[in-house]
Amino acid sequence: MKKIKTALILVLVLALSAALFAGCGEKTTNTPASQPPAPATDSSPPANASSASTNIADYWTPDKGAPTTYDANHEVYTMPNRIPFSGIYMPPEASRAALNKAVKALDKKDNVTIGYATWTVGTPFFAGMMDTIKEECDKFGWTLITAVSDADVGKQIANIENFITLGVDLIVDNAHSAEAEAIAVKAAVDAGIPVVGLGLSFPEGTPVITNCATMFYEQGFMVGIYVAEHFKGQFVKGAISPGMPGHAISDSKMNGFIGGFVYARAIQMGNPLSREDAMLYGYRLHQQTITSAKFSDPTYDWEIVASIDGWWSRDGGQKAAEDILTAHPDIQLLYTGNDEQAMGAILALQNAGLTAGKDVQLACVGDGSKDAFNNIKDGKILCLTLSSPYTWCKATTDLAYKIFVEGFDATNLPSEVYLENVLVDKTNVDKYMPTTLEYSVLSDQVFTPLG
Repeated sequence: MKKIKTALILVLVLALSAALFAGCGEKTTNTPASQPPAPATDSSPPANASSASTNIADYWTPDKGAPTTYDANHEVYTMPNRIPFSGIYMPPEASRAALNKAVKALDKKDNVTIGYATWTVGTPFFAGMMDTIKEECDKFGWTLITAVSDADVGKQIANIENFITLGVDLIVDNAHSAEAEAIAVKAAVDAGIPVVGLGLSFPEGTPVITNCATMFYEQGFMVGIYVAEHFKGQFVKGAISPGMPGHAISDSKMNGFIGGFVYARAIQMGNPLSREDAMLYGYRLHQQTITSAKFSDPTYDWEIVASIDGWWSRDGGQKAAEDILTAHPDIQLLYTGNDEQAMGAILALQNAGLTAGKDVQLACVGDGSKDAFNNIKDGKILCLTLSSPYTWCKATTDLAYKIFVEGFDATNLPSEVYLENVLVDKTNVDKYMPTTLEYSVLSDQVFTPLG
């Protein structure tokens, strides 16, 4: 088995590091946003929005599924920077049957060894994913080998390479950088070992069987729509506390949130945009947030005055919110990268003499913990989306079972299969409230071949 060249790994790691540092940029600034975006043409509405919806519900609701129409030639689907668009509805995909993925129909095995490469188990959410894959493999009598890279891309690649050396039957890659790890996936497939992605979107043509994913961008889009509806007719002064600087999950959630707010606000103001135009407009505002931690958008009557990362933790969310409130005590909205950060923000608001859900609205993408549900019931969190660690990770072992036990033909699955999208607020919180587990459970993933 050929080793992945060390020099190439080093190049990939250095490139990712540069991207992460660029993502950090000036994101901890607390300088008020006093100037409009520059240049103005970057965020002006398109001249022709004839294909736009005038009904917010036409975009997407859980009972309708994916959008029914696409502007397939729109530049938003071909932009070179795909990192902040992880978990996005794309135009229908062509067949992937001709792409070698080291899997075939009736590929049954009596004894299965799974290699699970993950970049972290350092939060309750990711720890829940690890627990799930262990429980499922134990249930089937399979051997599970795990490796944690602690957000080190070079180590993640080395862990995958080690699975190749060990000759596992299937690799599950919970990627830290899908772009950097794509070469390791190809090396596994060249060695005859199929790979299932778990999380981030891989570059086009990467030979994964499929990628079991949460729709991070689309969930952000839903939250953006919901927030715009809540503040309908009002100017909004808000702040953002994403998760991890430069990470595709963090950036995709935030990018989607901004695009969704723009989409809904454009409809409210009588100048609707198509879904794709709203996404592109939001992306340009997102890029301003990445570089200067703020934007002012007079076209749609809102501004983001600060963006401070909360590192997907309660302590990080509290610290970020404290810093934001020190500089901007009059914000009306705080978007957070997950509900752990939102609960930290609740503490920061209390310490500042403010009330979450009254003085400042909190909205977040993920994850659906019991604590967060209780805060929705108490009116302290406006809304959140669900990304069940159990259902999400279980999808990979469900697929492995179908392949190795049932003989399922997985040669032509879509490059991405997505968990259902659910937005939770006071109206449906009881329906999704976890009972014995820490996080909510969603419907099992369905695998439907293309065509």
